[in-house]
Amino acid sequence: MVRGIIFDLFGTVVSNTRLFRAVCSKMAEDSRTEVVEIERDFVNLYGHYFKDCHKMPFQPERYYYYLLISDLIDKYNLPGDIEVYCNLMYDSFSKLRAYPDARILTWIVKKYSVAILTNADNSFVEKVVKRNRLPHHFLLTSESARSYKPSEVIFEKLLSMMEIEKRHAIFVGDSIQADMLGASAAGIKGILIDRSRSYLDYVPRVESLEELPSLLESL
Repeated sequence: MVRGIIFDLFGTVVSNTRLFRAVCSKMAEDSRTEVVEIERDFVNLYGHYFKDCHKMPFQPERYYYYLLISDLIDKYNLPGDIEVYCNLMYDSFSKLRAYPDARILTWIVKKYSVAILTNADNSFVEKVVKRNRLPHHFLLTSESARSYKPSEVIFEKLLSMMEIEKRHAIFVGDSIQADMLGASAAGIKGILIDRSRSYLDYVPRVESLEELPSLLESL
């Protein structure tokens, strides 16, 4: 029997489309460079610095973003300092909007214990959850857990908070690597939210959160 539903946040409940556009636009303005060029470098550096961070001694996201931004400052001779750019980016993160189908959480939270689990720092996560009025019972960030998905550690810490066994939990996320493989390694059944229809053969999957109620009842 399913008792608890765990949701990833960005890309699952809250839109992360053009996630770095705000900070990259500022960098482009400061360097008189095309924003698409800086955005491309930003995304590539993100993949470099965050790859396998769950296997390393824990550092909050801000640590990796500082390394990334430092590289861009050097490359484009940017006049701003690391903290100013990072704070601007975090402020833009806090203003991200929930997907329209996130309204289904209002129904789900009445029937199940609902948690949000995200690889992110506390400061902007708490703001985006509050601004979007996302209904939930538990919230755990990588910063609080001192662990990143797909490590089993962060999943186990959340299950302990929820006081439910893994066999009674479902994880909903948009990433195969961090979410689906992470949940599976922790012994939790995962449901992929595939908004872009990129994984048509994946089971179980949904294309909208509004498909969850009927799917949950069949599990």
